[in-house]
Amino acid sequence: TRYCDIIDQKIFDRLTEVFTDDCIGDYRSTNGKVQDGLAPLIAHVTRGMGPGSDCGATHHNVCNFRASVDGDTATSKAHFYAVHEGINHCAGERYTCWGEYDDEWTRTAQGWRVCRRTYRNFLIDGTVDVVRKVRG
Repeated sequence: TRYCDIIDQKIFDRLTEVFTDDCIGDYRSTNGKVQDGLAPLIAHVTRGMGPGSDCGATHHNVCNFRASVDGDTATSKAHFYAVHEGINHCAGERYTCWGEYDDEWTRTAQGWRVCRRTYRNFLIDGTVDVVRKVRG
């Protein structure tokens, strides 16, 4: 849930509260990429939804949490639903997606952090261009 708040508030530097510095973000189901490390993940999210992007307001929701803890590691899955308002080049468009966060966690000195996220979209509606910054 913290991830959703950070993304919707567009305070992407606070993703340090969610992920480890050496996290792996597997986003192949949506954009064909695996992000290796927190800094590239933050840069990717900022490009797609931050200042200068074609993404305005967003609303991310999670539900159906399933978690298993084993000492200082854990795994979890949660369904998500997210709506993204298009602005600039995508004004009047929306991108809506339904899917699942499949996470591996580790307990750190700062608390639990995701060390690997596999992001899967099950359904989409609208244009994914809303969250893909247009490059000149």
